[in-house]
Amino acid sequence: MSKKKIAVLIDWYLPGTKAGGPVRSVYSLLQLLKNDFEFYLITTNQDLGSTNCYEAITPDTFVTKEEVHYYYFSKNKLDQKTILQVLNTIEPDLVYTNSFWSFPFSISIVHLKKKNLIKAPVLLAPRGMLGKGALGLKSFKKQLFLFFAKTLGWYDHIIFHATQHQEEADILSKFRSARICVAPNINEAAVIENRSQKTAGHLKLFFLSRVAQVKNLHMALELLRTIPSEYTISYAIFGNIESQDYWQECQNLIKQLPQNVSVVYKGELPFHAVQETIREYQFLFLPTLNENFGHSIVESLLCGCPAIISDQTPWNDLEKNGAGFAIALHDKQRFTEALIRSARLNQEEFQKTSLSASDYIRKKIDVPAIHQHYKTLFNDCIKN
Repeated sequence: MSKKKIAVLIDWYLPGTKAGGPVRSVYSLLQLLKNDFEFYLITTNQDLGSTNCYEAITPDTFVTKEEVHYYYFSKNKLDQKTILQVLNTIEPDLVYTNSFWSFPFSISIVHLKKKNLIKAPVLLAPRGMLGKGALGLKSFKKQLFLFFAKTLGWYDHIIFHATQHQEEADILSKFRSARICVAPNINEAAVIENRSQKTAGHLKLFFLSRVAQVKNLHMALELLRTIPSEYTISYAIFGNIESQDYWQECQNLIKQLPQNVSVVYKGELPFHAVQETIREYQFLFLPTLNENFGHSIVESLLCGCPAIISDQTPWNDLEKNGAGFAIALHDKQRFTEALIRSARLNQEEFQKTSLSASDYIRKKIDVPAIHQHYKTLFNDCIKN
């Protein structure tokens, strides 16, 4: 029996490194389910914010690698008509798009489906883009689009994929009659041992995400100004700089930090170097405005790095499980207290917290159960 075909659409993909969590989500999905379905990954041949094409990629044609078919659009060929032609060539049983705001790979797909030019069911994963924190940025344009989308019924024939129940609630707040399937996000990385040596009074923090307003790096830097002089803290920033204006704002804050706090921008981490790098650190510090999953949080915990994060993620029971802190964004005093408590830990105390972080995420991510969940989700979408 031939495998069902799924066309997976995403704006940016490997070998790119700048687009963050959605790339990891889709990569993990393909690795987990490529023996169950025939995947066609459709993307662009440039990384997020880059004008350079991938050197090792032949664009505008199908290439098969490790049982997955890939199609990388060149910029001058990326339009609604050509996307439809590619989909018609595949004749997929399901179209799975991984964005809400992407024009070529989401909005145009919704339009084509409404016109009945795409016959296959369309499953749309907003990837956290309908969360309160994400909608708060450029909110007027987004709210205007959502108003017209609801009024004109653009999403009436779309199935939504939420990765957790808060995202389901976010979708329903915008589309009250939406059909939604809930399946947890995936990260196929393994638990590995933390190699950092912790000294009481010293703390090695890191930030791993896009350097963008929604990730709230500026608040992290402002909070580091509140650390008493008896504690020495280093903060390594890993990630793609999306806005030079925002990065300049952050650099201005870095210049105002006290002498006991040092901050270094380390650039982007190659996709397969993440765990080997962050296992040398002690705590993730990411007071993000919104995460529907948070791969950097998951990967940190997998590396035995507890997390100091906001309560705008699915991981709000960290403190109860000894794996870090999830704190309301308005409670800046609690952030400061969490940083100080973490700095005070000696090696033995840190090792205990590190193991708690690994145990916590190991119990949370049940890969065989998630595998079966996605098989059922995709098959149900195809049947219905």
